Amino acid sequence: MFDQWPAGFGPPPYRIVDPPTPVIVDIAAAIGSTDGRRANELPLRVRAEGLALDLQVPGVLSAWARVNTGGWICRVSFQIPTGNGRGYLEVDQWCPASAVRPYK
Repeated sequence: MFDQWPAGFGPPPYRIVDPPTPVIVDIAAAIGSTDGRRANELPLRVRAEGLALDLQVPGVLSAWARVNTGGWICRVSFQIPTGNGRGYLEVDQWCPASAVRPYK
C-alpha cells in the first residue's frame, strides 16, 4: 500500500492497521455532503433508491496516513445503504480521521 511513499524520517508518516479494526463511519463526513436539497422536494424514487449519506454505519479501518498539515486520514471499508434499505454501495476509501470513531 505504501510502497511508493519512502519515509526519510522515523517513525514513518503512515501505519497499516493489522488486524483491521472495527469502527463507526459517519458517511456524510467520509464522503462529503452533496446537493443539500430538502427531501420533500425530491421524487419518492430518488429518496427510496438514492444512497443515504446521513447515517453512521459500521466499517473496518485498515490504515492511517499523515497529511502535511499535521492531521491524519484513514482508509476504511464500509457500505452506504440506499434510502429504502434494499441495496447498498461497497466503499473502500481514504477519509478524514474525524469521520470515524471506535466501534463499541
